[in-house]
Amino acid sequence: MTAPEPEPEPEALPGAERSAGRRAASIAGRIALVVGALVGTGFLLAGAVDELDWGEVRSALGSLSDAELLALATAWLVWLACQGLQTASLVPGLPVRRGILAFLGPSAVASVVPGPSDLPLRYAMLTGWGRTTTEAGLAVAAGGIFNIGIKLVLPVVAAVGLVVSGVPLEGAWRTLVVIAGVVGIGVLVVAAALRSEATTAKLGRALDPIWRAAMRLLRREADGELADRLVASRAEALGLLHDRWPIATWGTVLAAGARVVLLILCLRFTGVPESAIGWTGIFVAFAFVQGLTAVPILPGNVGVSELAYISMITSVTGASAINEVTAGVLLFRMLTWLLVIAAGIVALVVWRIGSRAR
Repeated sequence: MTAPEPEPEPEALPGAERSAGRRAASIAGRIALVVGALVGTGFLLAGAVDELDWGEVRSALGSLSDAELLALATAWLVWLACQGLQTASLVPGLPVRRGILAFLGPSAVASVVPGPSDLPLRYAMLTGWGRTTTEAGLAVAAGGIFNIGIKLVLPVVAAVGLVVSGVPLEGAWRTLVVIAGVVGIGVLVVAAALRSEATTAKLGRALDPIWRAAMRLLRREADGELADRLVASRAEALGLLHDRWPIATWGTVLAAGARVVLLILCLRFTGVPESAIGWTGIFVAFAFVQGLTAVPILPGNVGVSELAYISMITSVTGASAINEVTAGVLLFRMLTWLLVIAAGIVALVVWRIGSRAR
């Protein structure tokens, strides 16, 4: 009896080829978007400020000593540990080292893909570590709330500080302070609405028509009443985060503080002296940029953050320090954007290896 002939291997499906082609085109488009944003930022700066000299910027970046590089590496690791603490504090029993992985991997994705692209990956990582879907979903949602909340609160703190200190506000600074005040009022209203079950239900009833209209636009069915859903979600969140929100709050504040310190070090090491702008001025610029980038438009807010930082800081230092400020901001973005992408890829590899072992 002769052995049966081997069956020919199936050909690749046309749909799979089209899907792979769309993914490749999407990745190429995102890379082009990032490069275009960076190039556009460079042209805007060069056209707006005559004193900008890219040779001087490169010289400032290349003048860093070994001690300064070590200080920047230490500050970056401290910031990373604070971010890991914030992430781990929202999940019962999660070690900080895994919190760092759960921050780095999704952050690398969000630095390339705009929008809340990091949330599904963080959810998958937490469930892969044995957390229930409820715990993982609540941790992901709460992490987003803490991150957006600190970005909205920081401009309010900076605006209050400017008004109380009596600094003369002109032009764009006055506009930013007014916007921060409006945002602060909105944050207070939402916080007051979520303070008790009754006010949460009132907020749900007020937003119910808008919610249903949005569901119709998305062609999805609005099940039940929004007020009931908000009340149930509030009770579930309070039950799971009752003992953990103080640690999460401190982790969020410490991460923001470590990020400010990193920006200050970058500016000082590239030649921006204390006499040109103090740490309070750097904090104000940092706070307002955080508010401007609360809703991500471009991957990692590339181009937007750089332009906003340089514009705000040079409005205090003057155009004569544009080269040093640009070098400091670019160094800061290398540490908090490019280096996060590289470290995030390593974190994803570590997570995948651990998942396969389990």
